[in-house]
Amino acid sequence: MLHRTPLRRRRTPAGPAALAGLLVCVAAAALFWLAGPPAAGAATAAPVAWKALLIAGDDSEPVFANGVDEMRRRLMSFGVKAPDITVLKAGVRSPAVRATSDNIDRSFDRLDAPGGTGCFVFITSHGQPHGGLIMSDEEAYLPPDYLARRLDETCGTRPTVVIASGCYSGQFTADRRLATPHRIVLAAARADRPSFGCGVDFRYTFYDACLLGALRQGSPWQAIARSVDACVTRRERQEGFEASRPQAVFGRSVGSLTAF
Repeated sequence: MLHRTPLRRRRTPAGPAALAGLLVCVAAAALFWLAGPPAAGAATAAPVAWKALLIAGDDSEPVFANGVDEMRRRLMSFGVKAPDITVLKAGVRSPAVRATSDNIDRSFDRLDAPGGTGCFVFITSHGQPHGGLIMSDEEAYLPPDYLARRLDETCGTRPTVVIASGCYSGQFTADRRLATPHRIVLAAARADRPSFGCGVDFRYTFYDACLLGALRQGSPWQAIARSVDACVTRRERQEGFEASRPQAVFGRSVGSLTAF
């Protein structure tokens, strides 16, 4: 289940001196690493279809909703069927598609599918150290242990790609329960680092913009992760920000998996 926690909003200071505070947020940056090289002969067959869950957990800035909307368009352009893509967002009018605990739980159930179907989960939001990614509609956060349990229950041993885009999201790649042989886990920042790009001046967070720019059908996920890392690093250096250091863990059976 989602963990309840009292959330405190940061006020956005006015004036040019506050620019850095405006940008610090939930999604980007700099170190690429592997859970180990794939074992010989252990590669999982490429999925013939995909099911996806896309969540924008916070609506305090439009970047998160923008990210999941564009990700949905990309997946459909890759041939993923619209009924197989579930989108949940904070702050929307329709109760059925809000990023609430009940909706998130039901949406994970929809990832259940026959063998040969891959699972793709993309969550972008503000992050909380030692907690997870914030789901602002319920003043709660989605933690790694919940994600690991629900993926085990619904995706099982099918090839799975998880992208946690938020400040401190390296806690997802560091969690041993998520690191399985059939799973790829990407995170926007190291567990002790913030990431950047939140604010009305940006369409996407830094990490999400780099991810969308690197995502190509048929590209190896390892190459995508390296490209995203390099992209985020360049942008942070240009802005003079401390590296947020994106993380990546590849299970032994999916080291050569390609995108969609």
